[in-house]
Amino acid sequence: MSLHRRILNPTLVCRLFRQEITKRSIQSCVYKNVNITSKLTSVYHNHLFTTVRYKSKKSQYDSDDEDIVGDDDSSLSRDSKVVKFSTTSMRTDVVLKSALTISRNKIEQMFYETKIRLNGKKVMKKSASVKLGDELDIIKMVSPNNPDHLYVARVEIMNIAPKEDSIQITARRFKNLLIENYEADPHKSSAEA
Repeated sequence: MSLHRRILNPTLVCRLFRQEITKRSIQSCVYKNVNITSKLTSVYHNHLFTTVRYKSKKSQYDSDDEDIVGDDDSSLSRDSKVVKFSTTSMRTDVVLKSALTISRNKIEQMFYETKIRLNGKKVMKKSASVKLGDELDIIKMVSPNNPDHLYVARVEIMNIAPKEDSIQITARRFKNLLIENYEADPHKSSAEA
């Protein structure tokens, strides 16, 4: 009789199902930093499940100390940019051309005007070799506010990785950097010479 009653009276079954579902709590879970909440909504006696996704911020779940960088780190400077480029040699003029995107003729002109410095020393040869950790400077001008300071374009070599046919260089580029005049062999402006 109970089987016959279920077949004949489906509204009773639907009512029992509805009561059972409403007794259950809302299902909630967290999977890979995404909070998924399912809830039962009633629309014209049809029961639909809607899923709502709440993305959480990574900082709530991940608090590594790796992200904390000291204030004295020069890599956070606004006027610097880390550039990667490939070159075939480690010559000073080739590295400056690639890092600063300046033509080789302009680099040659600056070399003859002794405006190129390698680690604070004048470069006597265009073919001087660059190594890891070197600083290449191109002197742009003497500061108009303080003659003891210079505006330079600086390239700091951070990484050198040999490839099959070329050399991959990672460098930090400063296109306009204000520095003190060099202690050993200071730069003299054309007006002073």
